[in-house]
Amino acid sequence: MTFDQVIWTDKMRAIFADDAPVIHLCGAMGTSKTLVAGLLFFDRVMNAPANVNQFAIIGVSSVLVKRNFVDKADSLYNIHRGLCTPFSDGDKDAAGSHFCIYGKTGKKIVYIAGADNKTSFTNILSLDLGGILLDELSVLHPDVWREAYGRVQRLAYRGWLITTTNGGNPAQEFYGELVNHATVQFRDSVPKIELDEMVEDRPDEHYYHFNLHDDCPHKTAEQTERLCNSYPVGSFYHYSKILGCRGYAEGALYAQLLGDVEVIPFEDLNLNAFEEVVATVDVGASVNGDDDSKSHTIVHIGGYTRQYHRVVAIASKKIESIEHRDIIDEAEEWLYKYWLKLYGKFKAILIDKADYKLVSTWQNHSRWRGKISVLGCIKTVKDLCPDLPARAAVKCQLMMRSKQYPTSRIVWCDPDMLKAHRQILQDKDGSELDQANVWQDYADCFSYLILWRIVKILADKTDRNNTQIQFY
Repeated sequence: MTFDQVIWTDKMRAIFADDAPVIHLCGAMGTSKTLVAGLLFFDRVMNAPANVNQFAIIGVSSVLVKRNFVDKADSLYNIHRGLCTPFSDGDKDAAGSHFCIYGKTGKKIVYIAGADNKTSFTNILSLDLGGILLDELSVLHPDVWREAYGRVQRLAYRGWLITTTNGGNPAQEFYGELVNHATVQFRDSVPKIELDEMVEDRPDEHYYHFNLHDDCPHKTAEQTERLCNSYPVGSFYHYSKILGCRGYAEGALYAQLLGDVEVIPFEDLNLNAFEEVVATVDVGASVNGDDDSKSHTIVHIGGYTRQYHRVVAIASKKIESIEHRDIIDEAEEWLYKYWLKLYGKFKAILIDKADYKLVSTWQNHSRWRGKISVLGCIKTVKDLCPDLPARAAVKCQLMMRSKQYPTSRIVWCDPDMLKAHRQILQDKDGSELDQANVWQDYADCFSYLILWRIVKILADKTDRNNTQIQFY
């Protein structure tokens, strides 16, 4: 391919005009993300200042990096072959695998490395790199992108980072630590499942989404249709490769049942319709509040509508405190506003009874002593009634009923709780797989809420189409 054969779209032109130090190119397979990333990388290297002459491309393996960015007909190397030196294999040259680009201010070295070779990528990332391209971000080890991102932030001059990726598992760290913080560009073409997770608190980092309908001018309609039918609708690979967005992990227990369920603002609820409201607490051991891969103490507030017709996930908070008295103070300070809004309906605080000392301490030091009961929670269905199905089956039952009627039996006001249930995996026995992470802690809080009144919830036979029950 030659440069004049590239078919340009408005999005591609915008990316080339974008001088953001961090640019993420995310989306479906076959949408030329690698081509665009390569052309952008070359353009920035070509125009780099005279005192900046080292750059890097890092991917899953050095073999794949060479294949995508050197060997392919539409690689940045071949499109600009006359402006590049011959590629040098690392086995034959002490400098490592690299080629050079004849830039406007002198020769620029481009190193390539694979994330599968820690020595190689560590040596390269230790250099004063002016810019880095990370290919297939979702399958790179977190150490690679963390070091790359940190490296360009530490440079005395303006360094930059370009990444490409298909959709990954929403629980992967690269979303929470990196991609979600970028500001979305061309947002009208970004899937809702992506937009819902974006934090967008770094205005100088930009996110572009590529899809099979807007970003494939080089494909015929038949080719696009064939790609769209490559994977079963609803599968992880359909989300990742076809929609190009974060999907559900293989083996997800609730994700497909939840489907396109949306969060309902707490302000839209009819508070008079609540029968009872309780807080639940799951105790975790982590001392690092930012590490979602470890368990944390979570406090959740939820409730039940009249006749226990619906279960409502209202809100959750991750507790930063470690000591029991501090946990109590932090949790009750957060719960206070709900106690005021739901006065007379807020009946109990249910605590993970595995930490019996926290239960007894809370009973003795609660600001609502004598007004709100503080009790150990019911942790499993067998604690209540051996004849009832497992808690995972109970949740599935309620969610399946939600799909059969226009009004759900579970109402989600809490985005973190909904996100947690989309990530819970199924264990071999059909129960929730305890992954010992923060999302399991959220899910456990909700299990305690359901199990506390499970008999009344399952006994409710109210017609789901009953319009007399106005809840929101």
